[in-house]
Amino acid sequence: MNRHKQAFQATLALSSLLVATVTAFSAQAATSPGHAYDTRDIVVRDGSRQCVRTSFWRTDNAIKECNPELFPEPRVAAPAPKPAPVVTPAPAPTPAPVVVVASIPKVMVFGEAALFSFDKAELTPAGQEALRKYREEARAEMSAATLVKITGHTDSIGAPEYNKQLSLRRAEAVRDYLVKLGGNPKIMQVAGAGEANPIADNKTAAGRAHNRRVEVEVIGTGK
Repeated sequence: MNRHKQAFQATLALSSLLVATVTAFSAQAATSPGHAYDTRDIVVRDGSRQCVRTSFWRTDNAIKECNPELFPEPRVAAPAPKPAPVVTPAPAPTPAPVVVVASIPKVMVFGEAALFSFDKAELTPAGQEALRKYREEARAEMSAATLVKITGHTDSIGAPEYNKQLSLRRAEAVRDYLVKLGGNPKIMQVAGAGEANPIADNKTAAGRAHNRRVEVEVIGTGK
């Protein structure tokens, strides 16, 4: 009986020792470093200079000295590129001032008697002289002519179509003579208004004489 009791007590003591040993071993495994150290706390290395690992080595208890690959250097972001220099465009050149030369008209009204015989479309010598003087006056006042309008007019005596044709022939006769004096035919416009635009009363002889006329308007730039 006593032997059985002693054997039971011995078994119980051995079990307690085994539990204590396992517990201590587990605690050591949880706290021990993953590498072996000498008495100077220096990591032990093998013949190939590799750190000696213990059975407790894990990646989470590795040290940079032995496992530098597990401790990558933080990447330093590349500096941002310098902004391109701001190029200020050169100021636009100041435009040259625009000189506007005003056009001026010179209008001359020639009565029938000053240029033509009655019911004729051929210039008289006196009519030619009157046109020559008018052209010289216009040239003295203008640096250049840009447009010459020549319009013939009649009174109301006679058929309207005949009067229109007579007024046109007289305007053309004036144009032809101005061209003969050196005028530019490309800027000349001729028209026959006939009896359409009277400036006086056609019921009187004096009024009809005023209506039989040729108007010459020269438009150009002044000097």
